[in-house]
Amino acid sequence: MATNQYFKNFNSFPQQELLNNLTKEVIQMSGINMLYLLKKTTGFQDTILNEDPLVKYDSAFEVEMFINLPEGFEGTGDTISKFGLDIQDELILTVHKERFFDEVGLKSPREGDLVYLPLGKGLFTITFVEHENPFYTLGKNTVFEITCESFKYSNEHFNIVGIESGAVFDQIERENAISKEFTLTPDANSVFFLSETIFQGPDLENATATAKIADQIGNKIHIYRQEGEFVNGTITGDIAGKTGILESIDDQIMISSEFSDNKEFEVEGDNILDFSEIDPWSEGDL
Repeated sequence: MATNQYFKNFNSFPQQELLNNLTKEVIQMSGINMLYLLKKTTGFQDTILNEDPLVKYDSAFEVEMFINLPEGFEGTGDTISKFGLDIQDELILTVHKERFFDEVGLKSPREGDLVYLPLGKGLFTITFVEHENPFYTLGKNTVFEITCESFKYSNEHFNIVGIESGAVFDQIERENAISKEFTLTPDANSVFFLSETIFQGPDLENATATAKIADQIGNKIHIYRQEGEFVNGTITGDIAGKTGILESIDDQIMISSEFSDNKEFEVEGDNILDFSEIDPWSEGDL
């Protein structure tokens, strides 16, 4: 027997539009403005691990989302491991389909993209996108349910345009990227800005090496996002044009991790193995 033709539970367009508009309004009233960051790959595919070795985030879109966790984050929470504090927060969000398309330009969120939560200044990676929850209310789905987990930095590049939002992501990369320590000749004029680009060469466009400033303490600067090879000599900043004389480079200093012991291992290893040989493990045969 067919369903009763006088009751339209799943194919009434006016009711679907009413539900769609009410859902949009509720999220706009009770939600929070989030930043949605699109993942962009460089095109150089890692054929061994089948993944891209370098990921960039060049754009951030503001869109309202509803937080589905009134009692706090889900996940395993904060735990102490042998590598330090491990934060495993999980965030579940609801975003309206039409509003997401209007602001971001995509038909649906994507796994691997990032969401920035301004409340706790936290960055989260999208791990799963549910398209059917709630399950076809009145015959139509109007929202996406997004499951996210705490973002773990892995040498990604952030190139977000904007004074406020751009500074947030510049700081995340600056504080977590792998860095090198440059020692400069003591000079009061050799003071650079955070995230400033330094270079060697006639100018920035024709530079033989470039990098960005992570921090500076006295005559020691830490750099990240290096391209090319720096040598002892003059370095120049691109903002104020200030210069400094590079005396030495130490690639074993990691300001992003207080638990790193690579410097100690490097020193102890030099006392055990002779790395001036072609093969220090050959016992003198090579």
